Amino acid sequence: MRLTTIDRYAPEPGRVVEFVPSAAALAVAEGAAASAVPPSFNQRFHLAGSTGNWLGCSFDLHGAVDVEVLRAALERWVRRHGTLCSGFRAGGERFLVPAEKAELVARDAGEFGSPKDLRGWLAGRLAAACGRLGWPSYLFLVVLRPGGGTVFCGFDHAHVDAYSLAIAVHELRESYAGRPLPAGVGSFVDYCAREQALAAGPPPAASDPRVRGWADFFAACGGTTPSFPAALGGAAVQDTDVRRLLDAAGADRLEGHCRAAGGGAFPGLLTAFGLAARSLGAGEELRLCVPLHTRDEERWERAVGWFTTVAPMTVDVTGVATAVDGVGRVRSAFREARRIASAPVAGLLGTLERNGEFRRVGDDVFMVSYVDYRRLPGAADHVACRAQHVSGATVADDAQFWLARTHEGLFLRSRHPGTAVARAVVGEFADAVTAVVREAAGGRRPGPPRAAVRRR
Repeated sequence: MRLTTIDRYAPEPGRVVEFVPSAAALAVAEGAAASAVPPSFNQRFHLAGSTGNWLGCSFDLHGAVDVEVLRAALERWVRRHGTLCSGFRAGGERFLVPAEKAELVARDAGEFGSPKDLRGWLAGRLAAACGRLGWPSYLFLVVLRPGGGTVFCGFDHAHVDAYSLAIAVHELRESYAGRPLPAGVGSFVDYCAREQALAAGPPPAASDPRVRGWADFFAACGGTTPSFPAALGGAAVQDTDVRRLLDAAGADRLEGHCRAAGGGAFPGLLTAFGLAARSLGAGEELRLCVPLHTRDEERWERAVGWFTTVAPMTVDVTGVATAVDGVGRVRSAFREARRIASAPVAGLLGTLERNGEFRRVGDDVFMVSYVDYRRLPGAADHVACRAQHVSGATVADDAQFWLARTHEGLFLRSRHPGTAVARAVVGEFADAVTAVVREAAGGRRPGPPRAAVRRR
């Protein structure tokens, strides 16, 4: 899947048909009783935030689109995944719509003659439909054109992660084509109940090395989550940069070099981030969070939901010249970060806050995410159906980075506050990451360091 954001998304124009809940389904949702299952930790964090956040995906259908068949496929798919039959009310109360009552109807939304007009309308509809509260908190539509169409699905982040978007593309294409979907898929609502049951048990002891690992990490970050190692000019509507770091052959070479050096592609890329930061004056250690999926049981493998946690990662590039040179050390650090993350931050953050060892200072966290989309369901068809992962544009108060490995290569998406200083600093940093990665893939040594940037 290609990564992009709504401000860069260029949909082909056409006639838009939305698929929305029927009046009867909306009435059921309005009167639904509260569920005993609380929001997950991620959902609580999201619901308490100052801004919303949606994620979306799009893919093409070839040949004349049968709107009724597509409507039925979407309806079956909503009923298949429990989180899509749930919503939240003010205060974080969850409610559930019985799956058999989640009925969708088709509604004509009009004709759009240009990509700009369609993108503008789509951005407004997504902002209105994919809210944190109420049901549904998602939007389904198709853009019809002679000979085919583009399906677009947008979701409030509370209900999906990046894996879920790949699952959506694959399962909706399969269902539309009349192929049965595998049975036994779990519900994210059940996952939330399991998380709550685990959280109700005895918390890790304060002396637990994993708890101390989190505490030491936060202490090294000034008592809070990590932040980008340069001033960004404060919170602002986000800016985004999307670039291809390597083509498919280059990504294969990089991975081969990294594996020969005792690691893998992601440790090599994290090393590249550390080297890029060092070249811009940030020192030998770079601290950031790394998202990890939590699909630790077979029933969650093809479930739609927000199955992620974060690991506290310290990238040490002392004495390291190239991303490949440092891959072994960073791989070991990543293993340690995963071990620390096995004591979920959800279960210990309150304790650390009460002990004065943690405080929240902003909405965003400096993070680097890596997804190898080639390993996800339906990936072999992503290029042919032009599958895209589309994110919304919101307010940003830190820099965040997403690395995506696809059949077309290795891509980097950067998100940061849309200030002049952030554009310059993050742009220079992304250029440095690009240079280090390409040099590692080609087996060349990096060039001279760039000018230093202002530290926080």
